[in-house]
Amino acid sequence: MANDVPVIMSKRNPDAVDTSRLETKLALLTEQNHELRIINQLATELHQLNDVKAVTDYVASTLASMLGFEDCAIFLMDADHQQLLRFSAAGSRNLLDGIGYSALLLDQGIVGHCASQRQSLLVEDTRQCTYYLMDVAHSLSELAVPVIDTGEVLAVIDCEHHQTGYFTKQHQQLLEQVASILASKLRWLQTLSQLEESVEKLEYAEKLQKSLYEIASFAYFADDLSEFYTHVHQVVSALIYAPNFFIALYDEDKEHLYFPYFVDTRGDEKPEQVYPKEILKNSLTGYVFRTDRPLLVNREQLNDLYQQKNLKVYGETPECWLGVPFHSGDSVHGVVVVQSYIEQIHYEPNDLELLTFVAQHISNALERVFSERKLQHQALHDSLTGLPNRALFLDRVHHAFLRMQRFPEQQLAVMYLDLDKFKAVNDTHGHAVGDAFLVAVGKQLKQCMRQSDTLARLGGDEFAILLEDVDELATIEEVAQRILLSLQRPVEVNGQALLASTSIGISFCQLDAPGLIPDELIRRADIAMYQAKKDGRGIYRVYDESMQADEIPGWNIEQALKTALNDNQLQLVYQPIVALEGNIVQGFEALVRWPHPEQGMVMPDLFIPIAEQSRLIVRLDHYVLRKALRQAAYWFAAGHRFYVSVNVSGTTVSEAGFVPWLQELIQQFGIPCYCLALELTERALIENMLQAKDSLQRLRKLGIRILLDDFGTGYSSLSYLSEFRLDVLKIDRSFINNMQDDEQDHPIVNTIIALAKTLQLSVVAEGIETQQQQHVLHRLGCDYGQGYLFAKPLSAEQALDWLTS
Repeated sequence: MANDVPVIMSKRNPDAVDTSRLETKLALLTEQNHELRIINQLATELHQLNDVKAVTDYVASTLASMLGFEDCAIFLMDADHQQLLRFSAAGSRNLLDGIGYSALLLDQGIVGHCASQRQSLLVEDTRQCTYYLMDVAHSLSELAVPVIDTGEVLAVIDCEHHQTGYFTKQHQQLLEQVASILASKLRWLQTLSQLEESVEKLEYAEKLQKSLYEIASFAYFADDLSEFYTHVHQVVSALIYAPNFFIALYDEDKEHLYFPYFVDTRGDEKPEQVYPKEILKNSLTGYVFRTDRPLLVNREQLNDLYQQKNLKVYGETPECWLGVPFHSGDSVHGVVVVQSYIEQIHYEPNDLELLTFVAQHISNALERVFSERKLQHQALHDSLTGLPNRALFLDRVHHAFLRMQRFPEQQLAVMYLDLDKFKAVNDTHGHAVGDAFLVAVGKQLKQCMRQSDTLARLGGDEFAILLEDVDELATIEEVAQRILLSLQRPVEVNGQALLASTSIGISFCQLDAPGLIPDELIRRADIAMYQAKKDGRGIYRVYDESMQADEIPGWNIEQALKTALNDNQLQLVYQPIVALEGNIVQGFEALVRWPHPEQGMVMPDLFIPIAEQSRLIVRLDHYVLRKALRQAAYWFAAGHRFYVSVNVSGTTVSEAGFVPWLQELIQQFGIPCYCLALELTERALIENMLQAKDSLQRLRKLGIRILLDDFGTGYSSLSYLSEFRLDVLKIDRSFINNMQDDEQDHPIVNTIIALAKTLQLSVVAEGIETQQQQHVLHRLGCDYGQGYLFAKPLSAEQALDWLTS
């Protein structure tokens, strides 16, 4: 039966295997294993690398070799996130710099789009891609994968191939895994770099702070500038490359350039070497001086600068040059410079900042040292002639005495000189010409002396000469003769030939003069000089015991006055100036008094004329002004708003530096200028008209009132009054003495008051002793008065009591 026929079933052969499926699976597993090995190898090797370049180079070369890619390039995002920079490449794109795209903007090319879109781009056919850019050679397929960490694109891995459709999704997945590992490594290196940079910055900042503190501290305490320069160089060398370091200074007064410190591996400059100012026109250092701006240039820029600015090369041209200018005082300018002769070593802006700080402290040190030297020089030298002053002269005489005690054969002498015609020069030509005359005479005297001798200006028209190591009187007299002969020739001053002569006193310190001291030697020379004047002027006299100082008119008073000024013996008293209507105090006139320790009170009528003749009057005026302003400041602080008037000579007012000196003095005491008034006589104005007029204009501009004292007793020429801007006329007491009753006619006083009103001047009457005189003067229109009716001259304490009473 058909149904009984057995059905023969086909059975699979157990030995038969579906090799196709197994091979496919095996190939997949093999590829996955290969990819895992690549990933494992990358992770293992990258763990050992600590340099970004080494990391990216390894990733690019590994991907190209192990995956069989024609090329692989890694682009890093720049710090500003504006462009991608080709950092590493393998395969066909591993070429020299300058070939292919070294940088791509975001959205530029497949790499730029990958970064901007933050996702992988697999382009099977670049011919169909609108933003494809050909790099080194044309490729038909490209795979770009972004390297992202915490949302930030750090880099892009980019691979190209000449075949279309070469790159697969598996390639993309593998590169994405590599990108993840690379992102972690780059971020770790970035964090490590930031930490190292922070540590380095902190260490550098600590080192910098310590170094700059050393410079600042040394700048404050340095006395030896050469040691200071060396220390600064050591500190700078610890911070930047500075084997070639120098400091250049230009002195405007002397008009020369010099290098107080110069260390250079290719050249040498000596501190004592000086260069004329012309070198500033064509040197690199001079260029910084002239522009007064820092300069940081490399060799190429230097060559351009040399050509453009017509500069000359001094020494070997450096690869990099950095110079910073600075100032010290009014006349000294400097430049501090570092330079490199090595092509690989260049300076950066932070080096410029460092050197700017260094330059500032060099300036501070120089400013302090120069100021100290200037103050020391000013303290020991005459401001007009630059010659040693009395203090330095006395010091040198003292040291000469000490040397003579050790070496008795080195005898010494002092000459005391007084110009015979100096007052005539001043009166005829004015004080400006007089000052220039003194300078010219000083130079002429120097030519008559040896280099080892000392010439000093003691004040006014007085000079002194110290002659050391002289063996006999004839040698000294020969010097005196040369001086007298030299001054017989006219002295040229501003194109004018002025005649000069001098009286010379000589004091010779011989071996047989026991007990003679420096002060006595100078005193004897001074006495001999007065004897020369007494004997006819224009001659010299040698001191001998027959000369008696008491017999020389005015000598004792002049010497005693000098002592009084030095020892602060002079005192001031104050006489009030009041309004005739209401007796309201307007001010006080300061009057100088001299209580001599031995002779009692010396009256001004005796010592002031002698002070004027010897030019001690300037010192006297300065002395009185200081005391008066100190008292005015005390009264001002106590709430009193009146002025103190001080009598000054025409000689003082006409000196070139008087106005700024007085202004500074007033500022020191912290009072307004209206607290001071100056009184001058008619003679003072007339004898120094041009200089006085200029000074008075400047004084009134400051707010200092000018009073014309003793009007009517001097020149009394109305034409002179129109030449000067004054504030007050003071009627001399001689016109007030005879005013007894108001019925009497007083034509002179009436005329003076009328004249003052016409010139819009106030009037002060001196010497008012009775109420009747006050009444008459007030009726005639006089504004103010002073005299015994109100108060006699009072001490400062008495004046305060008088005010309160």
